[in-house]
Amino acid sequence: MKTTTACLILPLLASSASAFVAPKCQNTARPAVSLKMAIDYNDPVVMEEFNLVQTMEYDDVVAELAASGVRAPADMGDMDVKLMLVELRTVMNGGSSSNEVKTPPATFGSKFEEYLWTKPFFAEIYENCKANGDHNKMNVAAEYCNDPDNASVAYGKSYAAFLEEIEAALNAKPEVTSPTVQFSGFPANMGEAGLKMT
Repeated sequence: MKTTTACLILPLLASSASAFVAPKCQNTARPAVSLKMAIDYNDPVVMEEFNLVQTMEYDDVVAELAASGVRAPADMGDMDVKLMLVELRTVMNGGSSSNEVKTPPATFGSKFEEYLWTKPFFAEIYENCKANGDHNKMNVAAEYCNDPDNASVAYGKSYAAFLEEIEAALNAKPEVTSPTVQFSGFPANMGEAGLKMT
């Protein structure tokens, strides 16, 4: 009796156990992506645009949005619609002041800062590292600019090719893109004749 009961219970347990097996979970996690799409409201250009929009009436703001092809949702508040217009104007004008040509400071805090302003090839390498999120290379580049000897000793083995690339960028001559020559430092009262004589 025991053997027949065991033979009947075993298939029953096996069939009931398979009904409760959870399906395999697939990994649906997405890789983390850093999107830089936020507008900096502390930026002077954005703040100026915000101050202009702040004085506008709600209907004028909605009309300008509609003229640009953006429909303001009916459930959106007055301030939200104004912020929407600030964002639209900022994007349509080419972005914040970070897109404008910046003037270099009168004095530089370090060699690294000086090279970022005066060496365009080095600045391009550094911006590429920043865009790729490679903080290690950014730090190596900064240290190499400020103290090349110590940086070569510390990073010479693991970043040898990168240090050579930085050195080539620092020694590269900028390309001439204009046929005109710019002179500066002459006294204003010399005139054209005075300049031709010098």
